Amino acid sequence: MQNIVIKGGARLTGEVRVSGSKNAALPILASSLLASGRSVYRNVPALGDVRTMHKLLGELGAEVETKTEAKAGGITFVDTSKVENVEAPYDLVKTMRASVVVLGPLTARHGRARVSLPGGCAIGARPIDQHLKGLAAMGAKIELEHGYVTARARRLQGATIVFDMVTVTGTENLMMAAALAKGHTTLENSAREPEVEELARVLNKMGARIQGAGTSQITIEGVDELQPIEHTIIPDRIEAGTLLVAAAITRGNVLVRDCLPEHLDAVIAKLRAAGVEITPEEGGLRARAKGDLKPTDISTQPFPGFPTDMQAQFMVLMTRAKGQSLLTETIFENRFMHVPELQRMGADIQVEGRTVAVRGPTRLTGAEVMATDLRASASLVLAGLIADGTTKIRRVYHGPRLRSAGQEAARAGRRRPTRPGADVKGRTKPAAAATRGTTAAPPVPARMLTLALPRGRILEEALLLFREAGIDLSAADKTRAGRRLIIPVEAAGIRVLIVRDTDVPAYVEGGAADLGIAGRDVLDEQGRDLYEPLDLGIGRCRMVVAEPEGRPVDEAAPFHLRYATKFPEITRRHLQSRGVVADVIKLYGSIEIAPLVGLADRIVDLVSSGETLRQHHLREVETILDVSARICVGRAAAKLHGDRIDSLIKRLRAVVR
Repeated sequence: MQNIVIKGGARLTGEVRVSGSKNAALPILASSLLASGRSVYRNVPALGDVRTMHKLLGELGAEVETKTEAKAGGITFVDTSKVENVEAPYDLVKTMRASVVVLGPLTARHGRARVSLPGGCAIGARPIDQHLKGLAAMGAKIELEHGYVTARARRLQGATIVFDMVTVTGTENLMMAAALAKGHTTLENSAREPEVEELARVLNKMGARIQGAGTSQITIEGVDELQPIEHTIIPDRIEAGTLLVAAAITRGNVLVRDCLPEHLDAVIAKLRAAGVEITPEEGGLRARAKGDLKPTDISTQPFPGFPTDMQAQFMVLMTRAKGQSLLTETIFENRFMHVPELQRMGADIQVEGRTVAVRGPTRLTGAEVMATDLRASASLVLAGLIADGTTKIRRVYHGPRLRSAGQEAARAGRRRPTRPGADVKGRTKPAAAATRGTTAAPPVPARMLTLALPRGRILEEALLLFREAGIDLSAADKTRAGRRLIIPVEAAGIRVLIVRDTDVPAYVEGGAADLGIAGRDVLDEQGRDLYEPLDLGIGRCRMVVAEPEGRPVDEAAPFHLRYATKFPEITRRHLQSRGVVADVIKLYGSIEIAPLVGLADRIVDLVSSGETLRQHHLREVETILDVSARICVGRAAAKLHGDRIDSLIKRLRAVVR
């Protein structure tokens, strides 16, 4: 997981090069499975999904090598001579839906493939029924069991296949399968995207006989064998479009090199309609925006229409236009998840079904926001470029995929030191915490919120507080719940989870609970990406530094001091703020005895009355922070159940002392 921090307000100038297309690279890498031998691919983007495809090819038995050259970009060598495994495992497919494009090549060349079903994604369902329907029409026996699809065929046979809907990966998968099928195959209602046309170009270089790619009807005459090749991947049209928007939105002047204008006709037309000057130059396109932007309506369509992958970026651009713009999403049913985050930054956006109304111009201000999918991440980067102050984008899961407009545009601006570009920084954090606990919880009825409560004193005080607010959760009291850890309280519309205090944030951030109650000590120590809308004023105590009586510690001593604590992160931050050099030892209990037996010089621990410290002849040196329990809310839950959570918090706030 990656965080991106942007200091906005700069005008972008200079030039920038577009990298290779991810959406072209992935099926082209998969096509190497159709031949035996060593293929070489140039201008391969260094992105997370590409690395996943490398791993998948390696899992199947291919030898994959990569290197980088200044002029050729990333180079990938794939030797498929030893491919014998035909199973694409869940652990790889779940991280990248495009892994399903190995299904056609494996079935065509090896007669069998077993590929994990990819499931849904953040921007809506993307079923593979069209892939399976086409393979079945070509004679493959399809079985679905245990979350995997298995396809078997001695040799695929040519067929006429009519797609029920336009599908890019479906067209690519069946086109690769048909390349080695016996006889003639016709694909009707095919996707027309440049990436499909590029794949056909690669397959023909390998010896296939394909005509009509780039139109709605593709014909393939199957051959007995294909050969490995060398090929250079086309530039990424969505990255190019995002960079053009970055120039326009900052009223800049940027030359976007190595892009193909014929792939951007719809985007260029809408940018020009909005008042952006787009001019072809040798090696690329120049984008300038001088005057006021004009409101412009768009409707996403399959290629050659306006691409759905540019909808979020264009939405941000329209916050700069004077008037109202209407944006309609026709491809995916859930692709406005970036709207609440843009609204937090000050955008005037209203959602009505599959259409949004954007009113401008509006002044955006920097804020902490959360990314949902790749293109939403790009839109938030663009918003950060024009926002006043600093924007921090959290949970950019596709950070490695995101050749972000901000980072690319910052490079563009730095080409001219007199006109500095945006200040964009990226920081990587471990991703495990974001997913912890998400698969363990049983299904929750839609009408119930899930509340994670910690065992012990905070649980008892929380139940009393809820009762004062008119919410009876007494069924979760230990005398009534017994050993049960999941207690549905239907009258309150709340399901209670009883967990360890240190686990509450993980359950909430991971989505297993909508909200929870945790002490400030736990929340500050873990630093998770949660809302903390209300201090409940319960579970009060203090986090203090203590040392043995009669043995004062000299913080300026020339040797390292040792601090023992349950809270190493808080302790390190405190010591750093004091300029104290020390070793921090994490313990899980019996902290008080550490300085008495020589393990540590001082301790950092929670105290209420301080009696335990006195019994062990320890004295308080200073208080680091006052601790009480707080409500914490997951960001996804805040979006999905915001009204109900707000109502609950309002009732609690009325009784908090």
